[in-house]
Amino acid sequence: MNLKTKCLLFWLAFQACLINLHAQNQPADPFDSFNQKVEAITSQITEVNIPGRTINLMEYAGQAPDREGTFDFRESIQNAIRELSAQGGGTLHFPHVAEPDAWVKLTMIYRIKGPIHLESNIELLIDHSVKLFFECAPEAYLVDGKGTLRRYEGTTLYSLSPLIYAFNKRNIRIRANKGNGALPEITGDGESWIHWSSQVKDAMAARGEEPYWEFIRAVNNADVPLRERHYTDLERHPYRPIMMEFFLCEQVEVNGLKLSDSPFWVVHPVFSQNMAFRNIIFDAQNVNNDGFDPESSKNILIEDIIFNNHDDNVAIKAGRDKEGRDGVDISGTELEGLESDYIQNSRLGGATENIVFRNSTIQGHYALAIGSEMSGSVRNIYAYNCVAPIYVKSGLFIKSSRKRGGTVSDIYIRNFQINRTLLDAIAIIPNYDGDAESPYPPSFSNIYIENFRVRSTENGLRLYGWPDARTTDIYLKNIRFNEAANPLQYNFVENIRLQRVKINDQVYNDTLSRSEADESTPNQN
Repeated sequence: MNLKTKCLLFWLAFQACLINLHAQNQPADPFDSFNQKVEAITSQITEVNIPGRTINLMEYAGQAPDREGTFDFRESIQNAIRELSAQGGGTLHFPHVAEPDAWVKLTMIYRIKGPIHLESNIELLIDHSVKLFFECAPEAYLVDGKGTLRRYEGTTLYSLSPLIYAFNKRNIRIRANKGNGALPEITGDGESWIHWSSQVKDAMAARGEEPYWEFIRAVNNADVPLRERHYTDLERHPYRPIMMEFFLCEQVEVNGLKLSDSPFWVVHPVFSQNMAFRNIIFDAQNVNNDGFDPESSKNILIEDIIFNNHDDNVAIKAGRDKEGRDGVDISGTELEGLESDYIQNSRLGGATENIVFRNSTIQGHYALAIGSEMSGSVRNIYAYNCVAPIYVKSGLFIKSSRKRGGTVSDIYIRNFQINRTLLDAIAIIPNYDGDAESPYPPSFSNIYIENFRVRSTENGLRLYGWPDARTTDIYLKNIRFNEAANPLQYNFVENIRLQRVKINDQVYNDTLSRSEADESTPNQN
Protein backbone atom coordinates (compact mmCIF):
# COMPACT_ATOMS: atom_id res chain seq x y z
CA MET A 1 0.00 0.00 0.00
CA ASN A 2 1.55 3.26 -1.06
CA LEU A 3 1.76 6.38 1.06
CA LYS A 4 -1.05 8.14 -0.82
CA THR A 5 -3.48 5.30 -0.19
CA LYS A 6 -2.52 5.14 3.50
CA CYS A 7 -3.12 8.88 3.88
CA LEU A 8 -6.50 8.57 2.21
CA LEU A 9 -7.55 5.71 4.49
CA PHE A 10 -6.34 7.59 7.55
CA TRP A 11 -8.28 10.71 6.46
CA LEU A 12 -11.47 8.66 5.89
CA ALA A 13 -11.13 7.00 9.30
CA PHE A 14 -10.55 10.37 10.95
CA GLN A 15 -13.65 11.82 9.26
CA ALA A 16 -15.71 8.80 10.37
CA CYS A 17 -14.58 9.38 13.95
CA LEU A 18 -15.56 13.04 13.73
CA ILE A 19 -19.00 12.15 12.34
CA ASN A 20 -19.50 9.55 15.06
CA LEU A 21 -18.38 11.95 17.77
CA HIS A 22 -20.69 14.65 16.42
CA ALA A 23 -23.61 12.22 16.37
CA GLN A 24 -22.89 11.17 19.95
CA ASN A 25 -22.93 14.81 21.06
CA GLN A 26 -26.23 15.57 19.33
CA PRO A 27 -29.37 15.27 21.45
CA ALA A 28 -31.52 12.33 20.44
CA ASP A 29 -34.58 13.13 18.36
CA PRO A 30 -37.50 12.71 20.79
CA PHE A 31 -39.67 11.37 17.95
CA ASP A 32 -37.34 8.45 17.11
CA SER A 33 -39.41 6.05 19.23
CA PHE A 34 -42.77 7.79 18.74
CA ASN A 35 -44.49 4.94 16.91
CA GLN A 36 -43.29 2.32 19.36
CA LYS A 37 -44.56 4.35 22.32
CA VAL A 38 -47.96 4.81 20.70
CA GLU A 39 -48.18 1.10 19.97
CA ALA A 40 -47.27 0.28 23.57
CA ILE A 41 -50.31 2.26 24.71
CA THR A 42 -52.84 1.11 22.12
CA SER A 43 -51.89 -2.54 22.62
CA GLN A 44 -53.21 -2.26 26.18
CA ILE A 45 -56.70 -1.39 24.89
CA THR A 46 -58.16 -4.83 24.31
CA GLU A 47 -61.31 -5.55 22.32
CA VAL A 48 -64.67 -5.46 24.08
CA ASN A 49 -66.36 -8.87 23.94
CA ILE A 50 -70.13 -8.83 24.57
CA PRO A 51 -72.13 -12.05 25.17
CA GLY A 52 -74.42 -13.10 22.30
CA ARG A 53 -77.88 -12.50 23.79
CA THR A 54 -79.89 -9.43 22.65
CA ILE A 55 -82.98 -7.58 23.86
CA ASN A 56 -84.91 -5.59 21.25
CA LEU A 57 -86.07 -2.51 23.18
CA MET A 58 -89.06 -1.83 20.95
CA GLU A 59 -90.39 -5.35 21.56
CA TYR A 60 -89.40 -5.33 25.24
CA ALA A 61 -91.18 -2.04 25.99
CA GLY A 62 -94.14 -2.76 23.76
CA GLN A 63 -93.68 0.76 22.34
CA ALA A 64 -92.13 2.17 19.18
CA PRO A 65 -90.07 5.33 18.93
CA ASP A 66 -91.62 8.12 16.90
CA ARG A 67 -90.68 11.51 15.48
CA GLU A 68 -92.04 13.37 18.54
CA GLY A 69 -90.43 11.23 21.26
CA THR A 70 -93.84 10.53 22.76
CA PHE A 71 -92.98 7.62 25.05
CA ASP A 72 -90.50 7.66 27.95
CA PHE A 73 -88.34 4.53 27.58
CA ARG A 74 -86.17 4.97 30.66
CA GLU A 75 -87.79 2.37 32.92
CA SER A 76 -87.78 -0.22 30.14
CA ILE A 77 -84.10 0.51 29.40
CA GLN A 78 -83.01 0.04 33.01
CA ASN A 79 -85.10 -3.11 33.42
CA ALA A 80 -83.63 -4.58 30.23
CA ILE A 81 -80.06 -3.79 31.36
CA ARG A 82 -80.70 -5.45 34.73
CA GLU A 83 -82.16 -8.49 32.98
CA LEU A 84 -79.20 -8.80 30.62
CA SER A 85 -76.74 -8.30 33.47
CA ALA A 86 -78.37 -11.06 35.52
CA GLN A 87 -77.67 -13.42 32.59
CA GLY A 88 -74.02 -12.37 32.30
CA GLY A 89 -74.49 -9.48 29.87
CA GLY A 90 -75.59 -8.83 26.30
CA THR A 91 -76.84 -6.23 23.84
CA LEU A 92 -79.71 -3.79 24.26
CA HIS A 93 -80.80 -2.89 20.72
CA PHE A 94 -82.48 0.45 19.94
CA PRO A 95 -84.11 -0.39 16.59
CA HIS A 96 -85.58 1.91 13.99
CA VAL A 97 -89.15 1.20 12.95
CA ALA A 98 -87.89 0.68 9.37
CA GLU A 99 -85.58 -2.07 8.19
CA PRO A 100 -81.85 -1.38 8.55
CA ASP A 101 -81.32 -1.02 4.78
CA ALA A 102 -84.43 1.06 4.08
CA TRP A 103 -83.58 4.00 1.82
CA VAL A 104 -85.98 6.48 3.45
CA LYS A 105 -85.56 6.65 7.24
CA LEU A 106 -86.98 9.58 9.14
CA THR A 107 -85.42 10.20 12.56
CA MET A 108 -87.15 8.22 15.32
CA ILE A 109 -86.75 9.40 18.92
CA TYR A 110 -86.40 7.33 22.06
CA ARG A 111 -87.22 9.84 24.80
CA ILE A 112 -85.44 9.08 28.07
CA LYS A 113 -86.38 11.02 31.19
CA GLY A 114 -83.48 10.30 33.53
CA PRO A 115 -80.10 8.59 33.24
CA ILE A 116 -79.03 5.22 31.89
CA HIS A 117 -76.81 3.36 34.38
CA LEU A 118 -74.78 0.64 32.71
CA GLU A 119 -73.57 -2.69 34.03
CA SER A 120 -70.56 -4.79 33.05
CA ASN A 121 -70.72 -6.76 29.78
CA ILE A 122 -73.44 -4.52 28.31
CA GLU A 123 -73.67 -3.08 24.81
CA LEU A 124 -76.01 -0.36 23.59
CA LEU A 125 -76.57 -0.94 19.86
CA ILE A 126 -78.32 1.97 18.12
CA ASP A 127 -79.76 1.92 14.61
CA HIS A 128 -79.10 4.67 12.10
CA SER A 129 -81.60 7.56 12.09
CA VAL A 130 -82.37 6.83 15.75
CA LYS A 131 -81.99 9.54 18.37
CA LEU A 132 -81.71 8.98 22.12
CA PHE A 133 -83.14 12.16 23.59
CA PHE A 134 -82.38 12.69 27.30
CA GLU A 135 -85.02 15.09 28.56
CA CYS A 136 -84.03 17.89 30.96
CA ALA A 137 -85.79 17.10 34.25
CA PRO A 138 -83.33 17.71 37.11
CA GLU A 139 -85.28 15.70 39.69
CA ALA A 140 -85.14 12.63 37.41
CA TYR A 141 -81.31 12.65 37.57
CA LEU A 142 -81.37 12.13 41.34
CA VAL A 143 -81.57 8.35 41.20
CA ASP A 144 -83.81 7.11 44.02
CA GLY A 145 -83.70 10.69 45.27
CA LYS A 146 -79.93 10.49 45.84
CA GLY A 147 -76.86 11.92 44.21
CA THR A 148 -74.59 9.91 41.92
CA LEU A 149 -70.85 9.68 42.53
CA ARG A 150 -69.12 11.80 39.88
CA ARG A 151 -66.36 14.33 39.34
CA TYR A 152 -67.32 17.93 38.62
CA GLU A 153 -64.54 20.22 37.34
CA GLY A 154 -61.90 18.23 39.19
CA THR A 155 -63.82 17.78 42.46
CA THR A 156 -65.42 14.44 43.38
CA LEU A 157 -68.93 14.61 44.82
CA TYR A 158 -72.46 13.20 44.82
CA SER A 159 -74.78 15.13 42.54
CA LEU A 160 -76.97 14.85 39.44
CA SER A 161 -76.25 11.70 37.48
CA PRO A 162 -74.54 11.83 34.10
CA LEU A 163 -76.90 10.93 31.25
CA ILE A 164 -75.04 7.69 30.52
CA TYR A 165 -73.06 6.44 33.50
CA ALA A 166 -71.06 3.44 34.63
CA PHE A 167 -69.42 2.97 38.02
CA ASN A 168 -66.79 0.28 38.63
CA LYS A 169 -67.81 -1.69 35.52
CA ARG A 170 -65.93 -3.64 32.85
CA ASN A 171 -66.45 -4.51 29.20
CA ILE A 172 -68.93 -1.92 27.88
CA ARG A 173 -69.66 -0.85 24.33
CA ILE A 174 -71.92 1.83 22.79
CA ARG A 175 -72.04 1.72 19.00
CA ALA A 176 -73.95 2.24 15.79
CA ASN A 177 -75.65 -0.67 14.10
CA LYS A 178 -75.03 -1.35 10.42
CA GLY A 179 -77.49 0.10 7.93
CA ASN A 180 -78.62 3.20 6.06
CA GLY A 181 -79.59 6.57 7.48
CA ALA A 182 -78.04 9.30 9.58
CA LEU A 183 -75.60 8.41 12.31
CA PRO A 184 -77.39 7.46 15.51
CA GLU A 185 -77.46 10.48 17.79
CA ILE A 186 -77.35 10.94 21.53
CA THR A 187 -78.60 14.37 22.50
CA GLY A 188 -78.91 15.95 25.91
CA ASP A 189 -81.41 18.82 25.90
CA GLY A 190 -78.45 20.97 26.90
CA GLU A 191 -80.01 24.38 26.28
CA SER A 192 -82.76 23.56 28.77
CA TRP A 193 -80.12 22.58 31.35
CA ILE A 194 -78.29 25.87 30.75
CA HIS A 195 -81.53 27.79 31.27
CA TRP A 196 -82.25 25.89 34.50
CA SER A 197 -78.77 26.38 35.97
CA SER A 198 -78.84 30.09 35.05
CA GLN A 199 -82.14 30.52 36.86
CA VAL A 200 -80.73 28.82 39.97
CA LYS A 201 -77.57 30.94 39.80
CA ASP A 202 -79.57 34.17 39.54
CA ALA A 203 -81.85 33.16 42.42
CA MET A 204 -78.83 32.36 44.59
CA ALA A 205 -77.27 35.73 43.77
CA ALA A 206 -80.52 37.47 44.68
CA ARG A 207 -80.42 35.71 48.07
CA GLY A 208 -76.80 36.79 48.57
CA GLU A 209 -75.50 33.21 48.46
CA GLU A 210 -72.04 32.16 47.32
CA PRO A 211 -71.89 31.00 43.68
CA TYR A 212 -72.21 27.23 43.50
CA TRP A 213 -68.91 26.76 41.65
CA GLU A 214 -66.97 28.70 44.30
CA PHE A 215 -68.60 26.62 47.00
CA ILE A 216 -67.33 23.39 45.45
CA ARG A 217 -63.81 24.75 45.09
CA ALA A 218 -63.79 25.71 48.77
CA VAL A 219 -64.95 22.19 49.69
CA ASN A 220 -62.08 20.77 47.67
CA ASN A 221 -59.40 22.91 49.34
CA ALA A 222 -60.87 22.34 52.81
CA ASP A 223 -60.36 18.58 52.26
CA VAL A 224 -63.98 17.79 53.12
CA PRO A 225 -64.34 13.97 53.07
CA LEU A 226 -66.26 12.51 50.15
CA ARG A 227 -68.94 11.07 52.48
CA GLU A 228 -69.98 14.64 53.29
CA ARG A 229 -70.10 15.90 49.69
CA HIS A 230 -73.78 15.37 48.88
CA TYR A 231 -75.12 18.22 46.76
CA THR A 232 -78.66 17.47 45.66
CA ASP A 233 -80.59 20.62 46.56
CA LEU A 234 -81.94 21.65 43.17
CA GLU A 235 -82.28 25.25 44.34
CA ARG A 236 -78.62 25.53 45.36
CA HIS A 237 -76.63 22.84 43.52
CA PRO A 238 -77.15 23.10 39.75
CA TYR A 239 -74.17 20.93 38.80
CA ARG A 240 -75.15 20.09 35.24
CA PRO A 241 -74.78 16.45 34.16
CA ILE A 242 -72.04 15.18 31.88
CA MET A 243 -73.33 13.28 28.85
CA MET A 244 -71.17 10.16 29.36
CA GLU A 245 -69.10 9.43 32.44
CA PHE A 246 -67.19 6.23 33.08
CA PHE A 247 -66.06 6.22 36.73
CA LEU A 248 -63.53 3.55 37.80
CA CYS A 249 -64.22 1.57 34.63
CA GLU A 250 -62.11 -0.58 32.30
CA GLN A 251 -62.43 -1.78 28.72
CA VAL A 252 -64.94 0.60 27.14
CA GLU A 253 -65.58 1.38 23.46
CA VAL A 254 -67.79 4.09 21.93
CA ASN A 255 -67.99 3.97 18.14
CA GLY A 256 -69.95 5.53 15.29
CA LEU A 257 -72.21 8.09 16.99
CA LYS A 258 -73.20 11.72 16.82
CA LEU A 259 -73.17 13.50 20.20
CA SER A 260 -75.06 16.79 20.49
CA ASP A 261 -76.51 19.39 22.86
CA SER A 262 -74.84 18.06 25.99
CA PRO A 263 -75.70 19.69 29.34
CA PHE A 264 -71.99 19.96 30.26
CA TRP A 265 -68.82 18.05 29.24
CA VAL A 266 -69.59 15.37 26.69
CA VAL A 267 -67.35 12.30 27.29
CA HIS A 268 -65.55 11.94 30.62
CA PRO A 269 -63.47 8.90 31.57
CA VAL A 270 -62.38 9.39 35.20
CA PHE A 271 -60.27 7.00 37.29
CA SER A 272 -60.59 4.62 34.33
CA GLN A 273 -58.40 2.81 31.83
CA ASN A 274 -58.18 0.94 28.54
CA MET A 275 -60.82 2.77 26.48
CA ALA A 276 -61.30 3.56 22.79
CA PHE A 277 -63.47 6.33 21.32
CA ARG A 278 -63.77 6.17 17.52
CA ASN A 279 -65.71 7.61 14.59
CA ILE A 280 -67.69 10.22 16.54
CA ILE A 281 -69.18 13.50 15.32
CA PHE A 282 -69.76 16.30 17.82
CA ASP A 283 -72.28 19.10 17.55
CA ALA A 284 -71.94 20.53 21.04
CA GLN A 285 -72.45 24.29 21.27
CA ASN A 286 -73.43 24.83 24.91
CA VAL A 287 -71.28 26.35 27.64
CA ASN A 288 -68.59 23.89 28.81
CA ASN A 289 -69.23 21.46 25.96
CA ASP A 290 -65.72 19.97 25.92
CA GLY A 291 -65.54 16.95 23.64
CA PHE A 292 -63.33 14.53 25.56
CA ASP A 293 -62.06 15.10 29.11
CA PRO A 294 -59.93 12.11 30.10
CA GLU A 295 -59.19 12.73 33.78
CA SER A 296 -57.04 10.74 36.23
CA SER A 297 -57.15 7.91 33.70
CA LYS A 298 -54.76 5.95 31.49
CA ASN A 299 -54.56 4.10 28.20
CA ILE A 300 -57.18 6.13 26.32
CA LEU A 301 -57.44 6.17 22.50
CA ILE A 302 -59.34 8.97 20.73
CA GLU A 303 -59.32 8.67 16.95
CA ASP A 304 -61.16 9.56 13.75
CA ILE A 305 -63.30 12.30 15.34
CA ILE A 306 -65.05 15.29 13.75
CA PHE A 307 -65.34 18.05 16.35
CA ASN A 308 -67.66 21.04 16.39
CA ASN A 309 -67.56 22.16 20.01
CA HIS A 310 -68.21 25.34 21.95
CA ASP A 311 -65.29 24.50 24.23
CA ASP A 312 -62.12 22.37 24.11
CA ASN A 313 -61.97 19.48 21.65
CA VAL A 314 -59.78 17.34 23.90
CA ALA A 315 -59.05 18.65 27.41
CA ILE A 316 -56.76 16.41 29.44
CA LYS A 317 -57.25 16.84 33.18
CA ALA A 318 -56.11 15.30 36.47
CA GLY A 319 -58.09 16.77 39.35
CA ARG A 320 -58.17 20.19 40.88
CA ASP A 321 -56.21 21.88 43.67
CA LYS A 322 -55.87 19.97 46.96
CA GLU A 323 -57.93 16.99 45.87
CA GLY A 324 -55.89 16.68 42.70
CA ARG A 325 -52.60 16.82 44.60
CA ASP A 326 -53.51 14.63 47.58
CA GLY A 327 -56.66 12.72 46.65
CA VAL A 328 -60.02 12.82 48.45
CA ASP A 329 -60.80 10.95 51.67
CA ILE A 330 -63.14 8.08 50.70
CA SER A 331 -63.64 6.50 54.12
CA GLY A 332 -67.25 5.65 54.83
CA THR A 333 -68.24 5.51 51.14
CA GLU A 334 -68.86 2.73 48.62
CA LEU A 335 -65.27 3.21 47.42
CA GLU A 336 -63.84 1.96 50.70
CA GLY A 337 -62.41 -1.50 50.21
CA LEU A 338 -62.31 -1.35 46.39
CA GLU A 339 -59.03 -2.25 44.70
CA SER A 340 -57.84 0.34 42.20
CA ASP A 341 -54.64 2.01 41.10
CA TYR A 342 -56.39 5.28 41.96
CA ILE A 343 -57.09 4.40 45.60
CA GLN A 344 -54.20 4.61 48.05
CA ASN A 345 -54.46 4.90 51.83
CA SER A 346 -58.22 5.55 51.67
CA ARG A 347 -57.77 8.43 49.26
CA LEU A 348 -58.91 8.61 45.62
CA GLY A 349 -56.78 10.44 43.08
CA GLY A 350 -54.11 10.06 40.46
CA ALA A 351 -52.40 11.19 37.27
CA THR A 352 -53.56 11.09 33.69
CA GLU A 353 -51.19 9.22 31.40
CA ASN A 354 -50.90 7.34 28.13
CA ILE A 355 -53.42 9.24 25.98
CA VAL A 356 -53.38 8.88 22.18
CA PHE A 357 -55.35 11.44 20.11
CA ARG A 358 -55.07 11.11 16.33
CA ASN A 359 -56.52 11.40 12.82
CA SER A 360 -59.21 13.96 13.62
CA THR A 361 -60.79 17.16 12.31
CA ILE A 362 -60.91 19.89 14.92
CA GLN A 363 -63.15 22.90 15.46
CA GLY A 364 -63.82 24.70 18.73
CA HIS A 365 -61.96 26.58 21.43
CA TYR A 366 -58.73 24.63 21.92
CA ALA A 367 -57.74 21.81 19.61
CA LEU A 368 -55.80 20.15 22.42
CA ALA A 369 -55.77 21.51 25.96
CA ILE A 370 -54.00 20.20 29.04
CA GLY A 371 -55.52 21.64 32.20
CA SER A 372 -56.44 23.76 33.80
CA GLU A 373 -57.41 21.03 36.31
CA MET A 374 -54.15 19.03 36.24
CA SER A 375 -53.04 18.96 39.88
CA GLY A 376 -52.61 15.17 39.86
CA SER A 377 -50.15 15.49 36.94
CA VAL A 378 -50.33 14.66 33.23
CA ARG A 379 -47.76 12.66 31.28
CA ASN A 380 -47.21 10.60 28.14
CA ILE A 381 -49.62 12.31 25.74
CA TYR A 382 -49.39 11.57 21.99
CA ALA A 383 -51.38 13.71 19.54
CA TYR A 384 -50.88 13.59 15.79
CA ASN A 385 -52.38 13.86 12.30
CA CYS A 386 -55.07 16.44 13.04
CA VAL A 387 -56.44 19.23 10.86
CA ALA A 388 -58.49 22.38 11.52
CA PRO A 389 -59.78 23.57 8.12
CA ILE A 390 -61.73 26.55 9.50
CA TYR A 391 -60.41 27.84 12.84
CA VAL A 392 -59.86 27.11 16.52
CA LYS A 393 -59.26 29.51 19.36
CA SER A 394 -55.85 27.94 20.08
CA GLY A 395 -53.93 24.97 18.74
CA LEU A 396 -52.07 23.58 21.74
CA PHE A 397 -52.88 25.19 25.07
CA ILE A 398 -51.28 23.98 28.30
CA LYS A 399 -52.87 25.95 31.14
CA SER A 400 -52.66 25.96 34.90
CA SER A 401 -52.31 28.09 38.03
CA ARG A 402 -50.33 28.45 41.23
CA LYS A 403 -53.38 27.01 42.99
CA ARG A 404 -52.87 23.71 41.20
CA GLY A 405 -49.41 22.24 41.59
CA GLY A 406 -48.77 19.09 39.59
CA THR A 407 -46.60 18.46 36.56
CA VAL A 408 -47.09 18.21 32.82
CA SER A 409 -44.36 16.22 31.08
CA ASP A 410 -43.59 14.02 28.10
CA ILE A 411 -46.04 15.56 25.65
CA TYR A 412 -45.58 14.65 21.97
CA ILE A 413 -47.42 16.61 19.25
CA ARG A 414 -46.84 16.14 15.53
CA ASN A 415 -48.47 16.78 12.15
CA PHE A 416 -51.09 19.42 12.97
CA GLN A 417 -52.42 21.58 10.10
CA ILE A 418 -54.51 24.57 11.23
CA ASN A 419 -55.98 27.23 9.01
CA ARG A 420 -56.40 29.92 11.67
CA THR A 421 -56.19 30.33 15.43
CA LEU A 422 -58.03 33.26 16.98
CA LEU A 423 -55.62 33.53 19.91
CA ASP A 424 -52.56 31.27 20.18
CA ALA A 425 -50.92 28.77 17.89
CA ILE A 426 -48.99 27.18 20.79
CA ALA A 427 -49.20 28.44 24.37
CA ILE A 428 -47.95 27.34 27.78
CA ILE A 429 -49.58 29.56 30.39
CA PRO A 430 -49.03 28.61 34.08
CA ASN A 431 -51.00 31.64 35.33
CA TYR A 432 -54.36 30.86 33.77
CA ASP A 433 -56.43 32.59 36.48
CA GLY A 434 -54.09 35.45 37.37
CA ASP A 435 -53.18 34.10 40.83
CA ALA A 436 -49.63 35.09 41.71
CA GLU A 437 -49.56 34.24 45.44
CA SER A 438 -50.53 30.59 45.92
CA PRO A 439 -47.67 28.25 46.87
CA TYR A 440 -48.19 25.47 44.29
CA PRO A 441 -46.62 26.49 40.97
CA PRO A 442 -47.18 23.89 38.26
CA SER A 443 -44.19 22.41 36.47
CA PHE A 444 -43.96 21.93 32.67
CA SER A 445 -41.16 20.01 30.98
CA ASN A 446 -40.26 17.67 28.13
CA ILE A 447 -42.78 18.94 25.56
CA TYR A 448 -42.01 18.01 21.96
CA ILE A 449 -43.76 19.48 18.92
CA GLU A 450 -42.98 18.64 15.29
CA ASN A 451 -44.59 19.57 11.95
CA PHE A 452 -47.11 22.05 13.35
CA ARG A 453 -48.46 24.52 10.77
CA VAL A 454 -50.81 27.48 11.23
CA ARG A 455 -51.68 29.82 8.37
CA SER A 456 -52.81 32.78 10.51
CA THR A 457 -52.72 33.47 14.25
CA GLU A 458 -52.74 36.33 16.75
CA ASN A 459 -49.90 34.87 18.84
CA GLY A 460 -47.33 32.42 17.52
CA LEU A 461 -45.45 30.97 20.49
CA ARG A 462 -46.27 32.02 24.06
CA LEU A 463 -44.12 30.00 26.45
CA TYR A 464 -43.99 30.89 30.14
CA GLY A 465 -43.02 29.50 33.51
CA TRP A 466 -42.59 30.84 37.03
CA PRO A 467 -39.40 32.13 38.67
CA ASP A 468 -39.64 29.24 41.15
CA ALA A 469 -40.85 26.66 38.58
CA ARG A 470 -39.37 27.34 35.19
CA THR A 471 -40.75 25.69 32.08
CA THR A 472 -37.92 23.55 30.74
CA ASP A 473 -36.92 21.37 27.82
CA ILE A 474 -39.30 22.35 25.05
CA TYR A 475 -38.40 21.10 21.56
CA LEU A 476 -40.01 22.60 18.46
CA LYS A 477 -39.09 21.30 15.03
CA ASN A 478 -40.45 22.15 11.58
CA ILE A 479 -42.91 24.72 12.89
CA ARG A 480 -44.43 27.29 10.55
CA PHE A 481 -46.82 30.17 11.26
CA ASN A 482 -47.33 32.15 8.07
CA GLU A 483 -49.00 35.17 9.66
CA ALA A 484 -48.52 35.89 13.36
CA ALA A 485 -49.23 39.32 14.81
CA ASN A 486 -47.05 38.51 17.84
CA PRO A 487 -44.46 35.95 16.79
CA LEU A 488 -42.64 34.90 19.97
CA GLN A 489 -43.15 35.65 23.67
CA TYR A 490 -41.39 33.78 26.48
CA ASN A 491 -40.10 34.16 30.02
CA PHE A 492 -38.98 32.01 32.96
CA VAL A 493 -38.02 29.22 30.57
CA GLU A 494 -34.90 27.12 30.06
CA ASN A 495 -33.68 25.10 27.11
CA ILE A 496 -36.30 25.96 24.51
CA ARG A 497 -34.86 24.31 21.38
CA LEU A 498 -36.07 25.72 18.06
CA GLN A 499 -35.15 23.83 14.90
CA ARG A 500 -36.42 25.06 11.55
CA VAL A 501 -39.09 27.22 13.17
CA LYS A 502 -40.39 29.84 10.73
CA ILE A 503 -42.73 32.58 11.95
CA ASN A 504 -43.72 35.19 9.38
CA ASP A 505 -40.50 35.50 7.40
CA GLN A 506 -38.05 34.82 10.21
CA VAL A 507 -36.40 31.44 10.74
CA TYR A 508 -35.33 30.40 14.24
CA ASN A 509 -32.64 27.80 14.94
CA ASP A 510 -31.80 28.62 18.52
CA THR A 511 -31.87 27.47 22.11
CA LEU A 512 -33.70 30.01 24.23
CA SER A 513 -33.71 30.71 27.94
CA ARG A 514 -34.94 33.76 29.80
CA SER A 515 -35.72 34.84 33.35
CA GLU A 516 -36.52 38.54 33.35
CA ALA A 517 -37.71 39.70 36.76
CA ASP A 518 -39.44 42.75 35.33
CA GLU A 519 -41.64 40.69 33.01
CA SER A 520 -44.72 39.06 34.49
CA THR A 521 -46.25 35.81 33.35
CA PRO A 522 -49.51 36.72 31.62
CA ASN A 523 -52.84 35.40 32.72
CA GLN A 524 -55.43 34.19 30.26
CA ASN A 525 -59.07 33.20 30.64
